Amino acid sequence: MVMPKQVDPAAQRLSIANAAIAVIDRDGLDGARLRDVARAAQVTTGAVTHYFDNKDAVLEAALAEVVRRILEKQAEPPPSWTYPDAIVDQACMFLPLDDDLQRDWRVWLAFWGRAVFDERLRAIHRGYYDEIVGRVAVLLTTRSGGRIDSAQGRDLADAIIAAVDGVGVRATFEVELWPADRQRRTLSALLRPLLAPHFDTRTA
Repeated sequence: MVMPKQVDPAAQRLSIANAAIAVIDRDGLDGARLRDVARAAQVTTGAVTHYFDNKDAVLEAALAEVVRRILEKQAEPPPSWTYPDAIVDQACMFLPLDDDLQRDWRVWLAFWGRAVFDERLRAIHRGYYDEIVGRVAVLLTTRSGGRIDSAQGRDLADAIIAAVDGVGVRATFEVELWPADRQRRTLSALLRPLLAPHFDTRTA
């Protein structure tokens, strides 16, 4: 007797979310269809609706996966993260420096456009930003050697993320004009003056 193939639900949901990311990147949010997501995930449309209630749930899973990748990069940084250059280097990791990151930025910005007019999606975005800012603020506070209190850490984290957003948006819309080295130079020019008063400026 042939036993049915065992399917890991978490792995299947992740596979579908990644397929949705590819479809959104190609067709946009409005153009993304469940059958296209299913085809990209190499499953049936019925399999997609088995794991997700509706199209919006699939699209939001794609956004959640993009955010998970962002948060994964916010793991505990190395000891050198007490120097401005080391902090700038890690901030640059979030920029659209390569094809994969450019894809994630396009998907992130696709949700931005819809969130402007969708209160529920706007609340989801706000929650993600709160988590990202909160993590950066804690790292800044703990790594500054007492130079930054919690309120200052939050303000500085907001400024860092706003700078990353600004460079990232330009680089996403003007890919050929914003190669990786220009992105890094620009972000460094924005962040070093913010970080220098609070961190040891010697070379790490």
